[in-house]
Amino acid sequence: MTSAQLSSPTIFIGLGNPGDKYNRSRHNVGYHFLDLLAEKYKASAFKPESKLSGDLSTASFEGKKLLLFKSSKYMNESGESIRRFIDYYKLSLTQICIIHDDLDLDCGIAKIKFDGGHGGHNGLRNIIHLCGSSFLRIRIGIGHPQKKDVIDYVLSKPTVEESIDITLALGASVEAVEDMMNLGVAKAMDILHSNPV
Repeated sequence: MTSAQLSSPTIFIGLGNPGDKYNRSRHNVGYHFLDLLAEKYKASAFKPESKLSGDLSTASFEGKKLLLFKSSKYMNESGESIRRFIDYYKLSLTQICIIHDDLDLDCGIAKIKFDGGHGGHNGLRNIIHLCGSSFLRIRIGIGHPQKKDVIDYVLSKPTVEESIDITLALGASVEAVEDMMNLGVAKAMDILHSNPV
């Protein structure tokens, strides 16, 4: 399936680690994205759903219901709650868009991608293992530490300059959701990828 054949997603799942300790860390940009999306569409408050192992919010876009979901499992187990979520709502993977941090993209860069591997990302690795890979992703660049320890890097907070760039990329990604809904996934990709932040 190509991006031109994809229908707009209605389920947005942000990856991150639960708990205040990890709030606003590089690894939690998926959670941050959902907070911004929820604010834009005046979504309901995120509520814990024990049967789904995560927090759920609902929003509406021109009469279309959107579900926003934060797994409450740690990153490397996020596939477990997403599998449960898919089974509970009897969803197809193609209805889902996963938002995650990406070490291979510079801070401030965001890209939309369909299918593919995990690129060393433990959250994606677990999701692909338990659910398959045929889902849409929004990749938020956090840069690469080069020589620093990657685990410490992703679990720590970005610098002030990096935060500014990441916030711009998150904003562009939230706009890309509206483009997906109005113009389709392929056009949203073109717009986001041709306008680097």
